[in-house]
Amino acid sequence: MKMIDTEKLKLLQLIGLGMAAVTVLGLVFWFSVAGSSKAPTKAEKPPIAKQVEGGELTQEYIKSFLSAYFTKKDLGENRNRYLPFMTEAAYTQEVNTEEEPTNQTYKGYVVDTKLKSATIYIDSENNDVLAQVSYTQTQLQKKNDYTNAQVDVYSQTTLRIHYIKQENKYLVNRIEPILIVDTLTADQTAALPTLNQPTQSIEGEETHD
Repeated sequence: MKMIDTEKLKLLQLIGLGMAAVTVLGLVFWFSVAGSSKAPTKAEKPPIAKQVEGGELTQEYIKSFLSAYFTKKDLGENRNRYLPFMTEAAYTQEVNTEEEPTNQTYKGYVVDTKLKSATIYIDSENNDVLAQVSYTQTQLQKKNDYTNAQVDVYSQTTLRIHYIKQENKYLVNRIEPILIVDTLTADQTAALPTLNQPTQSIEGEETHD
């Protein structure tokens, strides 16, 4: 019976422990390399705040209100459209004005009002707007009867509109029709230079030499 060589046994045990240590170190290295090789996650972008309509007093926002305010089939038909642009007080005042007997007299006779154009001047410091508006209407002789109706009757008006800001949105708080009067005399008007003065033409009208 052969005797076990204790020296060789110890050597084999040391070799086994060394191989086990190498294997463990190799696994640790592999996991660390695999973890570092992953693409870094992109930093999450902060959500872009959605701009609220009316957060700024702009030409486009004011034009949207004027379109809702003037364009209507009949008196009061457009209330649900101009309501979002107004304070509660201004809306109540507008409804009360529409309900006045003098205005109710024309209900059903002056219809199909349409905004044609608007020239808008904004006073940002005081939140005031001056709007020169042109619009058309159809005038009926009998309610709901377009026989002999005067279609697309052209009109103009000038409004002073005061805005206030509520909950980060500009709302109409007051509307005032104003009359702009030319105070220049005929001689003063004639003395004005004509070079580069803008000219306006109404669509549908013909100019004659």
